[in-house]
Amino acid sequence: MAELATLARPYAQAAFQLAKKKGALSKWSEDLSILLGVYSDEAFRVLISASDVKTADIENAFIKVCGDKVNAEVINLLKLMLSNGRLTVLSEIVNQFEELKSKDDGVLEVKIETAFELEQGQVDSIVAILAKRLNKKIDPSVNVDRSLIGGVRINVGDQVWDASVRGRLQDMETNLTN
Repeated sequence: MAELATLARPYAQAAFQLAKKKGALSKWSEDLSILLGVYSDEAFRVLISASDVKTADIENAFIKVCGDKVNAEVINLLKLMLSNGRLTVLSEIVNQFEELKSKDDGVLEVKIETAFELEQGQVDSIVAILAKRLNKKIDPSVNVDRSLIGGVRINVGDQVWDASVRGRLQDMETNLTN
């Protein structure tokens, strides 16, 4: 995974800087999502992965499918990625672009994992506490992970707050064995 992130970083940063300079972060975000949607389509991937398909054919296929839905600069990014053999990191480029955009907007993406489905009020309460504590807008994604047994685990970037039963049991095991 780290290798994909490393390969994608210069493309994501260049795309972000250009989009920000042009005041078109939202448009670039939409356009990159369109490219990723096309690339993620199973039929499209089968088409472009054939052994006799050339880079120019892949480029033309993208252009035909995307048409005028994406701007010329995004197509230029696609051409650059194709010429450098980096199409496989498109998903990571989009992820990094979105992270840069969120940071620029002052929004933190937060992953909330719970053992059971949360009601919207509970999610809102967690988001309000995090927003106050971190002094940022929070964009939560909530996932259910039954292996947590109970409680919640919150990931913000490289920070993890683990208030799950599983996490506490692991802490207890560590304390008892040391």
